[in-house]
Amino acid sequence: MLSCARMSTEPLSRRWLARLAFAGLCVHAAFLPVSIAGMQIGLGVSLAALVVLALLGRRTWAHGPLDLPLLSFAGAALLSIAVAWAAGSPPVGWFEATLWKSALSPLVVLSAVSLAQPGDGEGGGPARRRALLALSIWAAASLVPSALAWVQHFTPFDPLYAMGLRAEPRLAQAPRAPGRWAAMGLFHWYQRLAHNLTPPLLLAAALALQGGLPRRRRLLLGVAGAAAAAAVGLTMSRAAWVALAAGAGVLALAAGRRLARLALPATAAVALALVLLNPSLRERLSHAFDPQENADRGTIWKVCAAVVKDHPVAGVGFGNLPRRSLPYYDRLAPTYPLRAWCHDAFFSAWAEGGPILLGGVLLYWGGLFLAFARRRRQAPPGPDGALARAAAAGALAGLAAMLLNSLAHDIFYASESMYGLGFALGIAAGLTRGDGRPPAGAA
Repeated sequence: MLSCARMSTEPLSRRWLARLAFAGLCVHAAFLPVSIAGMQIGLGVSLAALVVLALLGRRTWAHGPLDLPLLSFAGAALLSIAVAWAAGSPPVGWFEATLWKSALSPLVVLSAVSLAQPGDGEGGGPARRRALLALSIWAAASLVPSALAWVQHFTPFDPLYAMGLRAEPRLAQAPRAPGRWAAMGLFHWYQRLAHNLTPPLLLAAALALQGGLPRRRRLLLGVAGAAAAAAVGLTMSRAAWVALAAGAGVLALAAGRRLARLALPATAAVALALVLLNPSLRERLSHAFDPQENADRGTIWKVCAAVVKDHPVAGVGFGNLPRRSLPYYDRLAPTYPLRAWCHDAFFSAWAEGGPILLGGVLLYWGGLFLAFARRRRQAPPGPDGALARAAAAGALAGLAAMLLNSLAHDIFYASESMYGLGFALGIAAGLTRGDGRPPAGAA
């Protein structure tokens, strides 16, 4: 009852700030699958409340095993900017130079759910309840783009254009599928919807399959996970669908040796059945290795290889590649319209930051996998331990899926992708904190 006593003697302003930190996270969860502006505003409110509380003397940062991989990636990005600047490649803009910040979102999510609130008792129960509530809010909100995906797949419909929020409609006709379109929800492009939905839906599925939650909660998470998985298929993104199937395979493996013998073939059968039921997606996957279908990758990688050859150690600086590669495109592919990153997170890191940034990316993935594998292995027996193991399995599945997606897309530079992954990691970390004792004392 110590945390309750401390909270009750705190000034009213601090108690309201603690509530505001979690309220901002709930706003973030509600807008995560539907609005980049809304998700950023919600997370910004939560971060601001945490910072003000820290300035007032409350310990708000929920330190844990996520700190090293996340802060190492951010540090590597900043260091790559400084090294490239010293080598003659200054930042092209403030926005591009700060795109790494979305990778730190799990720290805000975890701190917001772990922060002690008025009425909390001892132990991790309140923190776990807040984490589950935030995930349930996401689950309810995710039904919006999941339903919209069915409309967009069969109809050239851009809701943002219809509401007057875009000057022109954004539509992506599905290749080799006349009369079908790639669902993109309310985002900028279809891959961003797929990447945004994938990590939280895998976490929701892991918890829905875990028997320690109330039936209604499991039903909500299960329905939302299934609906979001269907929406990922309707985006027509081949890499995202394969990555989602791989994430589901991780969940099947996490079921244990005995169950995995049945779960793995069942998962493969379900994934195959869903592909067969969607002729457009089946057509896309059947041409996955067609040279014509992948000609754009060859062009992009040729340009990136030339950049790496000229800047093997310093790189061109984090966030600089689209602008710094323009002369290379003009020389090697003058008619190619897209001027962006390398469509591969490791290749982009090498081109922008050489060994420094590439090492940061490797530590990001490796550190996060090890953190949740350790949390899963160290979960105690009992209901709380079962919940922690399920959450860790969901996080590992999300990481596996997004690692595969990063081999074909530049997820570190897309806020929708990184906030989706960050939310899943932060919630899973909150559910696997052992006793989850929230920070409640003065610094």
